[in-house]
Amino acid sequence: MFSERDKDDFWDIEKLVPKKRHSILAPFSTKEKVATVKINSDADTDQVKNGNTRLTLNLDESKKDEKSEKYELSYGLIRSVTIRKIVDKYDFYGNFRKSALLYYEVKTGKCDFVPFFSYMPQYSQFNQAQKEYYFYWRDLARRGKFIKTDYSYFYLYVYEILNLPDMIPSERGLEMLITLWRAYREELRNIDSNMSLWVQDYCLVHRLKCPMDKIKDFIFDVITAAEFKEFYLCDIGKMGNDGVGAIVACLSDYDWRRGKYAGGENKDVYCTHLLGAMRLLISELWSSGEIFNNSDLESAKITRSAFRGSLCTHSVKCKLEIEYLPLSKADGLRNAVTAALKYTENKLRALLGIKSRLAIRDLPDQFKLVIDRYFISVFDKVNKERARANMPEYERMYETVESGLSIDGADEIERASWSTTLRLVKDSDDELEIITDKKDEDIQENTEQNTVVQKETYGLSDGYISYIGLLLQGRREEARALSERLGVMELEMVSEINETFSDGFGDVIIEENDEGYVIIEDYREDIEEWLTK
Repeated sequence: MFSERDKDDFWDIEKLVPKKRHSILAPFSTKEKVATVKINSDADTDQVKNGNTRLTLNLDESKKDEKSEKYELSYGLIRSVTIRKIVDKYDFYGNFRKSALLYYEVKTGKCDFVPFFSYMPQYSQFNQAQKEYYFYWRDLARRGKFIKTDYSYFYLYVYEILNLPDMIPSERGLEMLITLWRAYREELRNIDSNMSLWVQDYCLVHRLKCPMDKIKDFIFDVITAAEFKEFYLCDIGKMGNDGVGAIVACLSDYDWRRGKYAGGENKDVYCTHLLGAMRLLISELWSSGEIFNNSDLESAKITRSAFRGSLCTHSVKCKLEIEYLPLSKADGLRNAVTAALKYTENKLRALLGIKSRLAIRDLPDQFKLVIDRYFISVFDKVNKERARANMPEYERMYETVESGLSIDGADEIERASWSTTLRLVKDSDDELEIITDKKDEDIQENTEQNTVVQKETYGLSDGYISYIGLLLQGRREEARALSERLGVMELEMVSEINETFSDGFGDVIIEENDEGYVIIEDYREDIEEWLTK
């Protein structure tokens, strides 16, 4: 018979469950911990020998910094980079590096594409078919032949390059990363964000310059995707129009691409001349050091892990401390570049015969002069083309050859003509009479006395010319009143005058500021001279 106590113990299941043994090691540790015991006396020693005392374990759980390396940069917006190696307690991807070294020379024969997906691709995740295809595809990629792949194969190959600096020299590694990126960025459209970060970090860790020559044709997309844009804003001289457009986008609050007139048939003109003028401006600011010496631009620092988001082993794991000039945060520079961009578009609108203009504020004279210098040749060329287009067809046949005049060439032509003439008349008994250039006083009229000098009005009425004169004198209220007397809105009058001068003079002459319409200061002397003729 069971006693009452036995009956109660019958239902006590905990007595039947085996007791768990607790380890002094952390569950995910891959390294043995060192236990240190502090013994103060002989008694303590005896207790330890007899097993009658508890051991106090001092386990060092802290991270240790290895030697830091710092170097200076002599180009672009980055001033210095500090590389700080970190030793972690765990190396979760240590086996990946061992496998990468083991499989580095492996090749397989031709085989069909096999899909493969993993958030963090590794060799251990392959089945046999995927493994064979990866090594076949990788061998072709190393030889510059790029066949069908997917994101996981692509990233696994990138991880190999990042994690094997002892097998792949840094210059060669960078070339492999760029080549792979270029080959698949259209097919794998989401790689720009990661590759812009990893290529940047690879260059900073291995002290390589930004590979602008190899990415300048898609640099706008790179800078747009990049988190730390200043690395790619390294050398305006090596950038094409895409690079200039990216810099303008970083430094301006005005998006010219979304403008009313920037698309359609005007797209090519905008891309050519707006970016051309801004390229000249930024190049001069860059070469003169104006950008770097800007009073609004103060040095800043960022610290972050290298190759964030990638499979990163201890061989390359480190932190980057970057000192740089945050170009996009200089408010004064942003305002000036924004004004310069609008001023440039106004020039283009005048070139295209568009009446409306953008309001401009805080445009430095230095910026204005550079942009004006760019458009001098542009307007000159356009005016010549317009004049030729309006020329009657028969006059075009007698246009002067663009190759220029040559006195020696003219003498040679004259000698050849006389030689031909003498051959034609050598059998004639008549004496050859040389007729010189002689004025016929009975027919010649004195044009100087009969010429009437007329003022070039560009087709404007006396009222419009008076309006220009009032603006030139700063009498804005009287000018506005004159437009009312003429029954024309002042805005329409200004637009018509600007359009007329754009065709005949080469540029608009009136702009609007906070006080109203004024004559553009650069053309004040020209307009004064025009009015006094």
